[in-house]
Amino acid sequence: MKDSRRYQRYTVDRNADKLADGEVTIEGELVQLVDFSLSGLCVLSKIPFTSEPISVSVEFEKRGRIDLIGKVVRAVKEEDMWRISIDLTETYKYDTLRKV
Repeated sequence: MKDSRRYQRYTVDRNADKLADGEVTIEGELVQLVDFSLSGLCVLSKIPFTSEPISVSVEFEKRGRIDLIGKVVRAVKEEDMWRISIDLTETYKYDTLRKV
C-alpha cells in the first residue's frame, strides 16, 4: 500500500522517557503525543477537542516552548481516550518546503 502522506511522519515511543522532557497541551490540557509531521500531529486526549482554531503548545523543559495553531480534522473514541488528528497546513504556509 502506497503512503500518500506529503511529509514524513514521526512516531513517539510511549515506552521511552518523556518527549525530550517536554509536555504537549491543547487549550491548556495535557495530552499524549502519538505522532507528528510538518503538516500536523496526532494526540490522545481525555477531551474530544473540536474548537477551531485550536491552540497547541509544546513545552521543552529548559529548551523553550513552541506554540501552534491548528484545526481538528478527526476525533475518534478509543476506549476511554480520544485520538485527535490536528492539521497545521491551513495556518502555516508550506508551499516553499520540499517534499521528503
